[in-house]
Amino acid sequence: MIISLFGPDGVGKSTIANQFREIGWDVFSGTGVASWPDSTWHDELLAKGIEETSFNDDNHFKEKIQRAHDLARHISETKNVVIDSDPFHKTLMHDYLRGKGLERFDELLKIAQLDPASNIHVYLKVADDLNHKQQAAILQSRISARGELAPFDPETLEESERMIEACNAIEDTLERRKYKVVTINTRNSISNEQLSRLISF
Repeated sequence: MIISLFGPDGVGKSTIANQFREIGWDVFSGTGVASWPDSTWHDELLAKGIEETSFNDDNHFKEKIQRAHDLARHISETKNVVIDSDPFHKTLMHDYLRGKGLERFDELLKIAQLDPASNIHVYLKVADDLNHKQQAAILQSRISARGELAPFDPETLEESERMIEACNAIEDTLERRKYKVVTINTRNSISNEQLSRLISF
């Protein structure tokens, strides 16, 4: 089984990813190639002087989607695997922020080669009972608490709101295409036991 985590920046993807690791899943960062078990591509990028976490190039993002999902499929032959911050969703989210909507959904879906039978999308959101502005305020507070902004982090409340809108649109599109989507609220912490129940099928 392959789980892809997605959600706006600051929602707690790394925290949930660590919990998946604690309950026995294999976890790697879809957007941080340095964390991949196979360091070949990371070494190639370093040799070219490319810092992949801040490299803003569309072909690079597409290659990252392909390679991340190829790696996940390889790992899933023997283990359950989690892609923390799946570059498929991340690229769509930033397309949305740039005013492109989800017009490339099918193109990027084809690159990722997602299988509705084995791919589960876990959408992390702050809380269902808060509006977008309230959720965005919590996200901005969490991002500020980290200290220095990471590349591509939202700098304003409005940018965080747009990320929430984008993720909602991605969730709706995935569900219409009959993909499994599980929503987890992160305003309050959940136990490893609760997490296991939420993703049991």
